[in-house]
Amino acid sequence: MKAIVRVKVVNTMNSQYQPFQPVLSEPGLQRFGLGLEQRRATAPLSRVVHSYLQITTDKPLSYAVIPDGTQAVFISPQGSFVGGVQSQATDIPISQGGEYFGIRFYPAALSYFFTSNFSEITDNYVDSDYFDCPSFTHLHERVYAKSDFLSRSKVCEQWLLSRFRPFERKSFDRALSLIYQAEGDIAVAEIGTQVGISGRHLNRLFRQYIGVSTKAFSQIIRIQSASRTLFDSHHDSAKTALSLGFFDQAHLLNQFKKQLLSNPSSFLKRYMSDSYNL
Repeated sequence: MKAIVRVKVVNTMNSQYQPFQPVLSEPGLQRFGLGLEQRRATAPLSRVVHSYLQITTDKPLSYAVIPDGTQAVFISPQGSFVGGVQSQATDIPISQGGEYFGIRFYPAALSYFFTSNFSEITDNYVDSDYFDCPSFTHLHERVYAKSDFLSRSKVCEQWLLSRFRPFERKSFDRALSLIYQAEGDIAVAEIGTQVGISGRHLNRLFRQYIGVSTKAFSQIIRIQSASRTLFDSHHDSAKTALSLGFFDQAHLLNQFKKQLLSNPSSFLKRYMSDSYNL
């Protein structure tokens, strides 16, 4: 099994939000028996691409994903597919052992590479053919023509650079920043007031670039903060609820059941190996 690679967070415009996937944490990797190699993207992609990663498993498994507001590319020897923003926890079936590659984007970043209605792939996983891009359809062949992780990540980086089309979206990016700063605990009307656009226009932008409404994205960021806090410190869920602006513990439990399909205790047990104390 490959060693876990720890990655230092770089200072980018997205450094105020780092998406959290418990399966990729040290206890999560041990719990699921996974190896991980990971590296950050280099400039100019470092502002929009979170990381390239490769997991190694020696057996079939269900790869667990929780909502984090991002889109991702998943690559196997058989092909590539894209995961839209997920509003609920989901499992991706891996039918056999091997090495599986991925590209993690920051929220709304996929719009810099593809012109699409991203609301159509929300809560879905779509094949690379969905984007009508021949170079994407054959990307997995180029990736697995290389034998090591670093070379594979460079293939993906060069492909992304060839498609990267940055554009200005100040109001939307400012709205994202406000949601991150508030850890999702902010009203849509307040965001609109601070950004200077209507709530309706704000929702249109969020559905266009991310695939969900402003409120739905804020709720995802909020449950991200709650799940990370519980996972990192094993705080009592009542204390976590109050610290993140939930009305009470029951409100937090309802959000866990709605978005993570679990209660806090079961959530921790699923991702913690026996060597970690709850």
